[in-house]
Amino acid sequence: MELIKVVNADSEFFTTNDKKIGVFPMAAEGKLIGAIVTKSMDTPLHEKEIEYIEQLANQAATTINRANVYAEILKHATLDALTGFYNRRQLEERVKQEVSAANRNNRSLCAVMTDIDFFKSFNDKYGHSVGDYVLKTVSQAIKNQLRDYDIAGRYGGEEFLILLPYTGLKEAEHVAQRLRSAVEITKLDISKINPEIQEHNIGVTISLGVCELQPEDSGENLINKADKALYEAKNSGRNKVVIYE
Repeated sequence: MELIKVVNADSEFFTTNDKKIGVFPMAAEGKLIGAIVTKSMDTPLHEKEIEYIEQLANQAATTINRANVYAEILKHATLDALTGFYNRRQLEERVKQEVSAANRNNRSLCAVMTDIDFFKSFNDKYGHSVGDYVLKTVSQAIKNQLRDYDIAGRYGGEEFLILLPYTGLKEAEHVAQRLRSAVEITKLDISKINPEIQEHNIGVTISLGVCELQPEDSGENLINKADKALYEAKNSGRNKVVIYE
């Protein structure tokens, strides 16, 4: 509708000349968050109807704004600001939930622990801003390869934990290899972060450890096994996937 195009946060409600169509903006904190559009098929909108709809738009705007504020607070409470993955605290809660659900429903669950190879050297050589850029880039490359129901979190520093529900060990190994390859082919133009640095396309790799939940495993056991496999991957050449035995 053409009328909608002229609505902004400062607009008052308005109607068409015949008063059969009304547009009532919903604004909060100086921002337009929506609009209520009404249309009468018979008589023009009455003054009381207009007043009621205007109050409804104001109440709806307030409710939506509060919901958005709460969602933003919840987002910061559960997500890592740098990577967009779950933070450590929320990740540990998700591990408990997924392990419990897998055991209760007798379904497969695998964990992948991954670490950015030689990450400390990026920070030491180029500075923490480049280190942050590496973290963002790697986490995005990982995110692009995951399914909607996979769970990724920043376990600590440059280490990420990924939970793969409904996934057996063989498939989890394929996922891990796909993550490794996706990161390996990603090139970073660090001159965007620091123009004084001449290097435009530096490579980065990750090492990964994979394990499958066993009936006797707790969430802590699952993480420890994935971490042991990661440790082996890092100590046997890096940029590789190791399955926990």
